[in-house]
Amino acid sequence: MGSDGNCMTRVSEAVVNSLESFFYRFGRKAASVPWAFIVGSLIATGLACLGFLNFYVERKPERLWIPQGSDYVKTIDWQEKNFPQDQRVEMVIFEAEDNVLTADYIREMFRVHQDIRATTTVDGNDRTITQEDVCYRVPALGGEQRKELNHIRSQLFPGRSFESDEFDWSLALDKEIYYQFYAKMPTACLEISVLEIWGYNSSVYEKLTDQDVTEAVNEANIATTFSYPMNFIEFLGGVTRNGSGYVTAAKTAIAYLVMRVNRSEVTLGESASHAGLSEEVDAGLYNWEGAYIQLLLNQSDLLPGLKLFPESQRSFGEISGDTIFGDVIYLVFGEATLFIYVQLMLGKFNMVENRPLLSLLGILSTFMAVGLSFGLCSAFSLPYGPVHSILPLLLLGLGVDDMFVIVQCFSNLSQEERRLELKQRMATALRHAGVAITVTSITDFGAFFIGATTVLPALRSFCIYSAVGIASLYALQLAFFFPWFALDQKRLEDGRNGLIWCYKHKNWTPNECSQHDFCQSFFENIYSRIILLKPVKVLVLLLTAGLFGVSAWGVSGLRQEFNPIWFIPQSSYLFQFLDRIYTYYPSAGERGTVYLGALDYPREIYKVGQLTEVMLEDEYISYVDSWYDAMANYTMSDLGEDIRNKPLNDSFFSEILSTFLFSPVGSKYQSYFHFDGNLTIARPTPPVLACKFDYRHRSLDGPDEQIPAMDHVKQIVKDMNFSDFAAPIAFQYSSWETDKVIFGELIRNLSLAMVAVLIMTLILLANIVASVYVLVCVAMTLVDVMALMTWWGLTVDIITCINLVLCIGLCVDYSAHIALHFLQVKGDRDERVRQSVRDMGPPVINGAFSTFLAFVLLANSDSHVFLSFFKIFFGVFIFGVYHGLVFLPVLLSLVGPPPYSASHAVSADSGAPQAEQEPLGSLSFAQGTRAKERIDVEGHGYMAVSQEGETAK
Repeated sequence: MGSDGNCMTRVSEAVVNSLESFFYRFGRKAASVPWAFIVGSLIATGLACLGFLNFYVERKPERLWIPQGSDYVKTIDWQEKNFPQDQRVEMVIFEAEDNVLTADYIREMFRVHQDIRATTTVDGNDRTITQEDVCYRVPALGGEQRKELNHIRSQLFPGRSFESDEFDWSLALDKEIYYQFYAKMPTACLEISVLEIWGYNSSVYEKLTDQDVTEAVNEANIATTFSYPMNFIEFLGGVTRNGSGYVTAAKTAIAYLVMRVNRSEVTLGESASHAGLSEEVDAGLYNWEGAYIQLLLNQSDLLPGLKLFPESQRSFGEISGDTIFGDVIYLVFGEATLFIYVQLMLGKFNMVENRPLLSLLGILSTFMAVGLSFGLCSAFSLPYGPVHSILPLLLLGLGVDDMFVIVQCFSNLSQEERRLELKQRMATALRHAGVAITVTSITDFGAFFIGATTVLPALRSFCIYSAVGIASLYALQLAFFFPWFALDQKRLEDGRNGLIWCYKHKNWTPNECSQHDFCQSFFENIYSRIILLKPVKVLVLLLTAGLFGVSAWGVSGLRQEFNPIWFIPQSSYLFQFLDRIYTYYPSAGERGTVYLGALDYPREIYKVGQLTEVMLEDEYISYVDSWYDAMANYTMSDLGEDIRNKPLNDSFFSEILSTFLFSPVGSKYQSYFHFDGNLTIARPTPPVLACKFDYRHRSLDGPDEQIPAMDHVKQIVKDMNFSDFAAPIAFQYSSWETDKVIFGELIRNLSLAMVAVLIMTLILLANIVASVYVLVCVAMTLVDVMALMTWWGLTVDIITCINLVLCIGLCVDYSAHIALHFLQVKGDRDERVRQSVRDMGPPVINGAFSTFLAFVLLANSDSHVFLSFFKIFFGVFIFGVYHGLVFLPVLLSLVGPPPYSASHAVSADSGAPQAEQEPLGSLSFAQGTRAKERIDVEGHGYMAVSQEGETAK
């Protein structure tokens, strides 16, 4: 930039001079008293880590992936307070190679059922429990009770077979007689499957034939144990029918086990740590679920051709959490690989100039930044989510990048600067490096700070953790790594061993091979020349334009979709179970529940019926299981009274509701109500505090159908104008709520992050043209990466949204270093590009490659989180480096801005300051400094000058 006195020139001089002056003074002080800074850094990190006392992991999906003001979260909060769940459903799918409807396979399913019943575990008080102790029990009209009632029925209705049709004992018998039988009726675990056709008498299964099974599936309509009407074909998948619709075969059969949550023994810790699906659970049931899963996963003696796939409500939280933390092994190997690479790049291949301890201490500084970030954020009660485990690798990559810049700037010192005392040399190196790492750190911080304003809790928490981590990393690179670098450099110049610092080599001479820096030589002698050839420039411009055009087309195919199930690895038993659900039961659609609060039920009950009718007519809903319709039909049969579409008085409502709930058809709905008191047989119901009913969507294809379906159901319920709380909810609504906002949040966050990058680079580079060039490189990299997402099968979800924010933060580094150095050197454009690429190419490529190394092993991960990080960071590495080291140098060589003013410009030929600088002039070798110095001899060897001025090899 010229010195014409305009506003930008003055800003340029003020910003750059102030930063360079600050970093020179800071570097001199840190090199003079390094231990003070090192100890201070350790103390600060230790104090921050006290915040881990407040550390907690958030596992509930509604607290991670959904805007906290959404209807889903409001409904969940209401449900937990007003209608706490006391049921959990476990499932198992039996899959046959050919046909599951054979007598042998049915007998095998019964054997597994018996094994489940025999499974034991312990509760929270170390008491032995079985399924019978933790299952949800309902009245069972079987055994002696059934025989007695059958005897009465045969007298009342001679000639009619009990098995041939539905029969309601509460309508056939006098109510007092029926209630006597009901009071004595035993209960049984609610377990629903095709086995209910025959019940659980082993002698029945011994006599079954294949024909018996096929006939029973087509004809049975009553559950043997409970006398509930039941369509058993709904439990089959991959059904084959003949021309008349008769079921002849099926691939799978599914079984449901309904369990009871003992709410008196539920604790917050178990709920937060184990439930995983926002449902509380007691220790006994949670432990039984674990034993149940282990039993079914170890069924090695199944009949040939039959497989089973279990699922438990503890599975999702357990597997997704284990996947995230289990893949930490990839982080460990990534860090080990990165340590080797850093050691190779920072040091040289001889006993003195290698830097193993410095490399280790530099990596340690990144973990100290992690400790600072986690400790400070935990102190302010910010939750730790599933994606946060990637943060150490992110900070590791950024920290290594800064390390390379600092060390490279020391290596780039001019001949005159190399003659200074060590602390002046260190200060001079930091004078240049400090500005570079400040530019990248502040832009990274700004990008994450913008991301922290999102409405998505997991993204907001991650961005805050990351922003604090980047700020901590920046401080530690200056206050921890740099002092250690000064000590290590002093050790090196004293000829001490790179690993054992106390051992000094006598008459040490570096071997010639170790003095060759192949990366530096490549950029200086080959790349910086090739990139400036005119044919190469033309090729780069054409290639960049073509890549951008193809990528822009690729971005048009990017779709949005989010599903918490993606946190489940494909090799897990839960993923295999869900894969069978989606394959064999695709028409089932998403099941949902409508919750109703403390309405004036007698006066508003007809609205429940109207709501049911409207929902059944809705294009997005295939089924509604309403207790109101069942109660209306029952009351008509029992009393001859049509209660539809009319309000009721209080006493009549309480009486008919009680009668209905204790009938065979209505007893299954008892758990659908929450009363202000105990429900008692032959007594009117207490006031209803809340109730619910179920519905099911038709099969919906993607967010374009799912989001309108969800919103439409919400609007239907809202339009009924109930006097108290009323809202629908389904498990997948959590994903659909995220899909509803994720694309807008992505555009918003990326746009604001890009604005933040422009502002930050403009302030720190103090050059409009250079700042715009950096922004263009970032934008083009972002487009390329988003296109790669499309081609690699990724979608816009919460994980990729986080990754794209990271993409901005990382690819800024590659371009900003080149642009800043281009502004700092003098000469014509080609000379400045050559110098910029020569000096900053090595740290940029080393920083980018080191970040890639840290993530490359994640390609083997089975986690959606880690695989997404790998795929996107692979794109960042390829496209970010291309735009920073290929496209930007060509662009600058053609239309680059002028350099900074002469007060802080550097010659493209020598790298020496163009104007005399006070800190350097007062300490120049020519003026007879007596400090120990290091003098470059032909760019390779060194001579030490003693305080007496005597020279020794």
